[in-house]
Amino acid sequence: MSRNKLKNPLRLEGRAVILEEIAPKFFPEVIKWRNNPELNKFLNQPFKLTQELEQKWYTEKYLPDDTQGFMIMLDKATETPFGTTGWANMDLQKNRCTAERLLLGDSKFRTSAAFFESFIVMADYLYSLVDNLYGHVVIENTAAIRMNKMYGFVENRGEIQFPKELLVNGMKQREYFRTREMYEKARADLLKKIEFAFEED
Repeated sequence: MSRNKLKNPLRLEGRAVILEEIAPKFFPEVIKWRNNPELNKFLNQPFKLTQELEQKWYTEKYLPDDTQGFMIMLDKATETPFGTTGWANMDLQKNRCTAERLLLGDSKFRTSAAFFESFIVMADYLYSLVDNLYGHVVIENTAAIRMNKMYGFVENRGEIQFPKELLVNGMKQREYFRTREMYEKARADLLKKIEFAFEED
C-alpha cells in the first residue's frame, strides 16, 4: 500500500466534492480552521497551530506514515476549500482504520451537496481497503454524534478496539463503528437523503 504522498497525492472526486490530500498550499486554511475556538473545542489540539508546527508535522509525521490520511474538502465547482476529513490507524491485517479529522471550516457549506457527499466519497475509498471503520466522538459533541448515526455508525457496546481514544485531553469520547456490510446497505438510502442538497445547489 506504500505510496509517495509528495509525488502522488490522493485526489478523490464526486459529483459536487473533491477530496484532495493535504499539501502546503492548504496550510493557511487548515491553520485558520483549527485555531478557531468555535471549531476546535472538540479537536485533539491543546495548542495553537502555526505554520512551523504544521510543516514539521507534515514533513516528519504525515509524509512517511502509510497508516493515516488527511484530505481537504473542496467544492468541485469552484475548488474552494471548506473542510477536512481523513483516517488513521490503517491496519490491513486487522482490516480496519479509524475515521478522523472531520472539520467543517466554512459554515456556508453546512447544508451543501459537497459537504454531504464528502462522507460518501471518503467511505467508498476506505471500504475499498478495509471492512471496518471506527470513530471516536466527544460525548458532548451532539452534532457529530447525529452525523455519525445518519451515516450508519453505531456505538460500540462490545469490546473497545481503541481504548486510548476514550479519554483525550480530558475529553471523554465514545467509540462508534460501521462495517462494510452496514455501509453498503445504507449507501443507497444515504444518497437519496442528500439528493435534496444536489437539487438546491
